[in-house]
Amino acid sequence: MNVLYKIITKILAARIVPTLPGLINEAQGAFVDGRLMFDNIFLAQELVRGYNRKRISPRCMIMVDLRKAYDTISWDFLRNVLLGLGFPATFVGWIMECVSTASFSVSLNGSLYGFFKGKRGIRQGDPMSPFLFVLCLEYFSRLLTMRTKQGSFNFHPQCSSLGITHLAYADDLMLFSRGDTYSIRILVDALKEFGDVSGLRVNHDKSNIFVGGVRDLELQNILDLVDYGQGTFPVRYLGIPLAPLKVSVAQYAPLIEVIQDFLNAWNTKTISYAGKIELIRSVIQGVQSFWLQVFPVPQAILDRIVSICRIFLWGGKFAKVAWDDICLPKAEGGLGIHNAKVWNHALLSRLIWDVHNKKDSLWVKWVNGVYLKGRSVWDFVPHSRDSQLMKRLGLIRDKLKGCFNN
Repeated sequence: MNVLYKIITKILAARIVPTLPGLINEAQGAFVDGRLMFDNIFLAQELVRGYNRKRISPRCMIMVDLRKAYDTISWDFLRNVLLGLGFPATFVGWIMECVSTASFSVSLNGSLYGFFKGKRGIRQGDPMSPFLFVLCLEYFSRLLTMRTKQGSFNFHPQCSSLGITHLAYADDLMLFSRGDTYSIRILVDALKEFGDVSGLRVNHDKSNIFVGGVRDLELQNILDLVDYGQGTFPVRYLGIPLAPLKVSVAQYAPLIEVIQDFLNAWNTKTISYAGKIELIRSVIQGVQSFWLQVFPVPQAILDRIVSICRIFLWGGKFAKVAWDDICLPKAEGGLGIHNAKVWNHALLSRLIWDVHNKKDSLWVKWVNGVYLKGRSVWDFVPHSRDSQLMKRLGLIRDKLKGCFNN
């Protein structure tokens, strides 16, 4: 893409962005101002709880992989969606002119051959592409809403009040329904219809269905219907493990491996103490913060991360300064590295703030409807059967009570 093209598409993208919050279903969390990936993760974690139990109401979750999502979108479909959502015809014409002028070449044995015009798809790396994709996926959201109004559809447990049928983050798509063939057929038919009109097809080999509380005969009927493999927990969603039970210490292995591999790569290089501190502060803490925003991380994992960082800093030799002192603010003589446990609590406390302020997010609405039921977050008393996250938020909330005005 040349510079002029990027300037034009950035201007067009800037015009699209302000319209998205009012157009895009709140189940879509990507590329919309004010929406976060973590809201999808929190809600998905809550909905998969209990899938391991035998005596539960039937439920189903489908994790859908869209085959070559950006490359297969029909241009006619894209144009019709933009016009249908109310974008001016002239503006749509500008967008389609940018989309349809792409040329491609083929690389064989390291050499490029020829140019040819495309017939479908949007470009990777184009400033407009993410926003155009979520607008296309909005068609599917509205199609699902229309289809689920049919009398035979039953919502997934704890989803009917908000009408939750799916969660989407870019091309990561999850569908939810009661675990019966009638409801699942509606989801599958909607996916097929969407694929027929948009060009976005389901990759059956990489899609999985998860069920709970479903009898064997009904399960076989469901598997025959969807033609997806039956998935097992834990499963990764947006880089985070989802499990019906509390996430075990072993399931934090990817986090430990990423940190260990990164520091091992730098261990072979000559690097000063100041450089090591900066690596830990800017890179390692950034990696762990993603997980610390999602889970109340076990102390054993936090201790392991500290141990890895300490060994890296001192080269496996005797520590010259206590880690607690290193974690003090610079104004107090420390080096400004976050204490992992305190940082975990600080990041999770943001969720209490969101619930307290009734942030306009699907997860906050769900928490208010399922857990709080009209009560204030300050009056919420966690139950033993509640999720690990909600129980930890209750403990953090008690520590924060003096910091907020009710």
